[in-house]
Amino acid sequence: MTERLPGGNMNAVERDGGTVTRNAGPWTPTVHRYLRYLLRAGVDWIPQPLGIEGTRERLSFVGGGVPLYPLPGWVWEEPVLVAGARKLRRLHDASIGFGLDGAVWQSPAKVPAEVICHNDFAPHNLAFDDGMLVGAIDFDMCSPGPRLWDLAYFATRAVPLTQEPTPGAPGMDRARGRVQVILDAYGSDATWDDVLRVAVIRLWDLADLSRVKAVELGKPELNDDAGMYGRDAKFLARLRLEEG
Repeated sequence: MTERLPGGNMNAVERDGGTVTRNAGPWTPTVHRYLRYLLRAGVDWIPQPLGIEGTRERLSFVGGGVPLYPLPGWVWEEPVLVAGARKLRRLHDASIGFGLDGAVWQSPAKVPAEVICHNDFAPHNLAFDDGMLVGAIDFDMCSPGPRLWDLAYFATRAVPLTQEPTPGAPGMDRARGRVQVILDAYGSDATWDDVLRVAVIRLWDLADLSRVKAVELGKPELNDDAGMYGRDAKFLARLRLEEG
């Protein structure tokens, strides 16, 4: 018996016992090849690709719970920042050497193509067990790009870096320190300004994608998301100017 899983605003995800099915696309064979590559590299806390069935892909179900919006209060605790940054570093390092010949990506590749980016590494795509981070899901948007592309986006969602206060989350007065926690846990020499600069670009990119998907998927509510991403991008850009 299948069960529609909550979340997944850009894909229809259903659980079928110990597996999940999702809408597939031209990029799916590449993503499956990449997931198998990660598994061989020792990253065993991600979905295992099980095949493509018509217009649907089948993957193993990653145990644990994925937090939904509004995010629960424990998501904002500092250990989540540390654990997330360390998992992201493991993903990035494990992606080195993946063969790009014949690869097809849903999300455009970025420069410099240092690693394979998850492109949506955020609490809503992480699995937790009793508050402990145990896995990551939703790799269908992955593509080559710079490490900072993923780091900056993780910061926007997990710090968070937003114009409007997020209920239950730390405010922007603590943002610089929380970003540094992420950078230190990852082992990055990037700066606060580096994160803000890339976060602005990343948010505009996400706004554009949301508008496209609103038409493609017939989900006009994604236009509201696009507006929010644009407002946050402008807010962070102003913040950079004020601090510069």
